[in-house]
Amino acid sequence: MIIGLPDEYFIEGIHPGVVKATEEAIEVLKKLGVKFKKVSLPHTKYAIPVYYIITPSEVSSNLARFDGIRYGFSEQNGAKNLFEIYSKSRGKGFGPEAKRRIMLGTYALSAGYYDAYYLQAQKVRTKIREEMYTALEDVDALLTPTAPHPAFKVGKQVDDPLAMYLEDIFMAGPSLAGLPAISVPCGFAKPDDGEIPMPVGLQLIGKRLDEATILRVGHQYEQATEWHKMKPEI
Repeated sequence: MIIGLPDEYFIEGIHPGVVKATEEAIEVLKKLGVKFKKVSLPHTKYAIPVYYIITPSEVSSNLARFDGIRYGFSEQNGAKNLFEIYSKSRGKGFGPEAKRRIMLGTYALSAGYYDAYYLQAQKVRTKIREEMYTALEDVDALLTPTAPHPAFKVGKQVDDPLAMYLEDIFMAGPSLAGLPAISVPCGFAKPDDGEIPMPVGLQLIGKRLDEATILRVGHQYEQATEWHKMKPEI
């Protein structure tokens, strides 16, 4: 079996502990007989902006039906007219992140911005998909870190949406390309602002409709390690 290592997923800025855990996981897989090959996915750097244009647009479109009348939560107490039922229901029925994505998506799909944002994002998405498909023609799967940093505390980045979105940088590509991917525990690392080592994940990306390969690789890795049985000492 040959697994590809995308150059763009092993870049400066990744937490040293994540790099160390990933490298150790690669060594474990080598001992299991896996061979590795470097590949290039140059459009990876555009994955986050593309993902956060397309996804909110789809959210905005799909959640438009949840108006409190036919679908979704309904809040009619104190509503004087249909518009107030809509606003109260959507105001209370959606959380902050859902509202944020609805607003972003509505903006991206609005007249005058559709061509500049949504249409361009779809074109770049096609390039990302083509690159990943091409890379997977020569290897059985791709291996990357799941996130650039160790797991952070619940709620820690809730007030910084951009920082939260950037943690998806390695996961956005396979999602845009429609490829199966899994995250397997591969170690622990201390966050920059903490003393407790937190979990680190290893991402395996497979070919389209080939979940079996990444599940098999992930299973063999877990059989050779104990990381999936360990928890942080909080």
